[in-house]
Amino acid sequence: MSLTLKIDVRPPRSKLVIEKSSFDDDKSRHRKNVEEHHFNHMVELFIPGCAELPPSVQAEFDRCDDYYLIKNVPLTELINKDFIENFVKKGSLYMLSHNTHIDKHNAYAVLPTGQLILSVHKDTYEELGLVGQPSQFNRKVKRKFVVEVDLTQDIFVPGKKNYERVKQGFQRTKLKADFLLSWKPEGTRQLAGSILSHFQGSYECERHSQAQQTSRHTDLLLPVVHSTELEEGEDGQWCSAREWYEWLGAVSCGISCNEAPEHYISRYSCPDPNELTAAAVRHSTTGFIAPGNVCTLQEAVRSYMRDNKSTCPWAALTAHGFVDSPVSWARREHGFHHGGENLYTFLIFRDSNYWLFQAVGTNDICP
Repeated sequence: MSLTLKIDVRPPRSKLVIEKSSFDDDKSRHRKNVEEHHFNHMVELFIPGCAELPPSVQAEFDRCDDYYLIKNVPLTELINKDFIENFVKKGSLYMLSHNTHIDKHNAYAVLPTGQLILSVHKDTYEELGLVGQPSQFNRKVKRKFVVEVDLTQDIFVPGKKNYERVKQGFQRTKLKADFLLSWKPEGTRQLAGSILSHFQGSYECERHSQAQQTSRHTDLLLPVVHSTELEEGEDGQWCSAREWYEWLGAVSCGISCNEAPEHYISRYSCPDPNELTAAAVRHSTTGFIAPGNVCTLQEAVRSYMRDNKSTCPWAALTAHGFVDSPVSWARREHGFHHGGENLYTFLIFRDSNYWLFQAVGTNDICP
């Protein structure tokens, strides 16, 4: 049975949801959490007890798919019948407008479920003439609106009233943007790169690989945690989930946690109780990362942790969402506010238990 602990962390006002479960539990939602977080710009893995990343895990980082940047694409292109039939309906398509700030610009996304999401300002919304909803984050002043277009509907075809209304709105507003794009075709008949043939010749297209980076730690203090207990142990037997999460954030930011706290100096230290590990490795990949790649990374880490040769007490896998994505999880509206954070961390234990941390800012619905 899964247990959920909800914590509202301040300041700044953020929402942090912590769950514990087991990968072996039939009701575990670990895969759903990964698959519904559509747009990831960085995935990082932290493994204590290792001086180097395990080869099996490194291989999955190396297999992360390339992605594409398609420039100056009008929204009318996204409702092109051939585009919908060949790519939206025949694979998992991820598209996100590039260099658009969710709090200042119009922003767009195509989800693998076939929804086209438009986050637009009031003037644009009125000119579009489409039905949408005021942004949940400024309902009183109604400065921004969210419009959803289901590209997979059987009635969304040229000649039908709904299609023609959307087409006329896009033509009238002449909306366009640069898009980051990743596509995973169904089956094996098509290659992921074949989607470029649809855009090449008409638009400037760039192919990009994920950028990897490794950092190593020596003689690092680790908080002691218990895989089935989110709260701090009686008599300080182990640390709480929140203490561990704050520590991981400090380590990821390059803050030294081995120093003892002092009375007159503000200094972060590893929570008690803790233990010393001789080595730890942090490896990250940055770009436009589809959830499928995160799933295979997660499975590789789990397999490594199950290996009897593994001496690591746990491994932490974190995926960071784009700060200016119109959505966080699934179709939940995302806003920037202080920092646009939307990320999750899996703390993976050797006994197949895990903790899941989901963090979003003020302008988000709690996951």
